[in-house]
Amino acid sequence: MKNKKNILILILGLILIILTILICLGYTESFDTFCYNLVTLNMNDTWTNIFKVITFLGSTLFIVLAGIFFFVFFLLKGEKNKSFLISGTLIISTILNNLIKIIIRRERPGVLALVTEKSFSYPSGHMMASVTLYGLLYYLVYKSNLNKKVKIFLEIILIILPILIGISRIYLGVHFATDIIGATLVSLILLLITTNFIAKKNWL
Repeated sequence: MKNKKNILILILGLILIILTILICLGYTESFDTFCYNLVTLNMNDTWTNIFKVITFLGSTLFIVLAGIFFFVFFLLKGEKNKSFLISGTLIISTILNNLIKIIIRRERPGVLALVTEKSFSYPSGHMMASVTLYGLLYYLVYKSNLNKKVKIFLEIILIILPILIGISRIYLGVHFATDIIGATLVSLILLLITTNFIAKKNWL
């Protein structure tokens, strides 16, 4: 299992490098335009309001509050490893996101932006934070002793949420589809490394 995870990390890392190079060379414009047109095909006020709510679930404010909540929650339960797992991984995710943004310096899409963003575009901070937080929660649910039906329900929700958040960022005009894909790849690699570390240290 460990070897399979390491191979997966290498594969995802290679895909991330190739994607980043293609972005820097300007070879993803057609794909990004196609995805934006597809997502905004039925743009209207109702969908805009829905996606603004969804995108909030990946915002800095929400992720920080959720991170604090779960940190305190697990701390009070006497499961400090889970507390530090969530807070530590989210901090690493944030640092990685800002470093890559500064290095790549990709400008935001030149389309109608329905919300205001000032930082660089690649990779999406909302998506990285979402995949990291909800991915960790998925892992903890998977490893828990919860009722099977409850586990399946929570796991489905924790998979759907980041996907919807990613779509919302494209719909709202503040990210390219490749920003979302790149952010997902970075966070998945981080999650795989983190879960490898957890398994090695037998934390859970």
